[in-house]
Amino acid sequence: MKEFIQKINKRKTAVAIFVTAVLFVVTALAVFGEGMDVPFLGTAVLLSVLAGIFVLLPISYGWILSGIAYLVLPFAAFTALENYTHVLSDLDVPIIVLNMLFFYLLYGLGAFLTGRVSVGFSVATLVPMIFGLVNYFVVSFRSSPIVPWDLLSIGTALSVADNYTFTITWKTAFVLIAFVWIILIASKSSVRFRKKKVRFPAAAIYALLLCMYVSGIQKSSMQSYFGMDTTLFTLNVLYRNNGIAAAFLGNLRFLKIEEPDGYSKSKVEELMASVETANSNDSKEKNSTLKTSQQPNIVVIMDEAFSDLSVWGDFETSEEVMPYFKMMQQEAVGGEVYVSVKGGNTANTEFEFLTGDTMGFLPVGSVPYQQYIHEQTPSLAWYLKSLGYDTTAIHPYNASGWDRDEVYQYFGFDEFLSLKDFVNLHKMRGYVSDRAAFDKIQELFEQKEPGKPAFIFEVTMQNHGGYSKESPDFESYIKLTEIANKTTSILATEKYLTLMNETDRALQDLLLYFEELDEPVIVMMFGDHQPSDYITNVIQRICMVESEETLDYVQQGYRVPFLVWSNYGLEHQYYDGLSVNYLSGILLENAGLPLTGYQKFLQNLREVLPIINGNVYQSKGVFHSYGDAAQAELLNDYKILQYNHLVDKKNRSGSFFGL
Repeated sequence: MKEFIQKINKRKTAVAIFVTAVLFVVTALAVFGEGMDVPFLGTAVLLSVLAGIFVLLPISYGWILSGIAYLVLPFAAFTALENYTHVLSDLDVPIIVLNMLFFYLLYGLGAFLTGRVSVGFSVATLVPMIFGLVNYFVVSFRSSPIVPWDLLSIGTALSVADNYTFTITWKTAFVLIAFVWIILIASKSSVRFRKKKVRFPAAAIYALLLCMYVSGIQKSSMQSYFGMDTTLFTLNVLYRNNGIAAAFLGNLRFLKIEEPDGYSKSKVEELMASVETANSNDSKEKNSTLKTSQQPNIVVIMDEAFSDLSVWGDFETSEEVMPYFKMMQQEAVGGEVYVSVKGGNTANTEFEFLTGDTMGFLPVGSVPYQQYIHEQTPSLAWYLKSLGYDTTAIHPYNASGWDRDEVYQYFGFDEFLSLKDFVNLHKMRGYVSDRAAFDKIQELFEQKEPGKPAFIFEVTMQNHGGYSKESPDFESYIKLTEIANKTTSILATEKYLTLMNETDRALQDLLLYFEELDEPVIVMMFGDHQPSDYITNVIQRICMVESEETLDYVQQGYRVPFLVWSNYGLEHQYYDGLSVNYLSGILLENAGLPLTGYQKFLQNLREVLPIINGNVYQSKGVFHSYGDAAQAELLNDYKILQYNHLVDKKNRSGSFFGL
């Protein structure tokens, strides 16, 4: 014992204390977060103390044990990574082998690149440890895992991080403890690669093999050989079936939009000509005459996380959540929209609305604003500018979020008002309230040139996620009356429902303002997505909804309401199911404005395929996945036109798309 104490130096002591303290903090976060049973708490404390003692032990191992460590530690890290969000037993043996190939290459590269097994293995362990933790929080907040193009959204994510509660579960705590132990065991290796003629060629070979692995896993032949799940419907299921590492790396192939079958300039021209012919022969065309004596002002509100959770079933609340909105849906034009995202990625819904394109033909989880919009692109704003409209975009948050400050210019907006343009503003939970956001619209109308039509597109922030965090500037008043025990998730859901009611009240005041306006105004409002699962799960439990993985069930999580209202009156119409790509055409139809060629194509397509979103399409009332051959030719025609609009800029027909 005396010799052991003498061998302990100050640096080791500091490291030991630090490691134990960090693990104590992780354990404490789990206890104060989700909670931890006494046996698990005792085990976590014991492992934390033993970790510190292990650091102090004056032991090291050589080549034989390092070889065994090379066999064992990558598998341990792989297992720990999977346990962040699911379990290893979810994976088939070939998928486990496929994922393990990556880990062995990563650990080998780390060892030879650094020249020390202890350092290389430790660094290689940190990669899945940190990636898995971030992915765990991302799944918690938006209900879907990290995809490669999320790296482009780091700035946007960090800007809203303060409004989220980062809760660590007992399971996550043990995963982190396991990762720390893997690093500690790796740190005891004494093996070094001193000969550069061995070390650097070996590192190069491992790097080459890793590049070949990353390239190969994106190919359909390799995915088929290992039995990978290629159904791009629900990312959570894809990651669960393929393993986190293999699923993430496999998704790299979707960074590039694939050219549709049969795509050519002549095919595009043929489709465009057929659209004009079909519409010239259609006596039912509804959009040739203005509904008013002058072009109406157009206001579009895409309201953050605005949804009607009664799509999951009936549940009791202390008062109605959105009575005014529902009343207006029955008097004017309204319905249900099936969006492409849930719990996040707001920009994708506005992309579909402003362009008429669908996320269904783009890589799952991608964000077009950041990946594909880098120059002037035809949009609703450009088209309305060509009709004489002033165009303004409003978003009461950071202008750089989702690169809107650049994208809105490429989309043809004359002006973009962001958070810096709001003064003396009213906030809820730290975000600009919808009332304040709608007041900005009124302010623009007070300042606008009389008789000059305006197009205002506003994306709100009031209802953004982070409902479980306490806020001094907000208190819930809508209660779930059927539940007595108010857990954190119940309180968060009541907060969300109260926010919906606040939006409903603010909308009523805005429409009352427009009723008194002398100029014609048409207003469209819709939600961008439902809130994250931790809110919707509460309602599902109350309504006793059993979880299923059918297309119909899953799509309930993508339903949001929409409304079209005007101060000059609209004939009532209710759409029971549409996708966002059709909304701008419906808006122009009710405004009495002519449609672009692309919108005419979509108008015809809507009659056959009323829903085409990032997950499914609907034909004759039945949902289909994109692997289904039903309506394949019609979908491919749409895909060809979208490719011409979004990708093939050299051969794009600007006039067809409204540029």
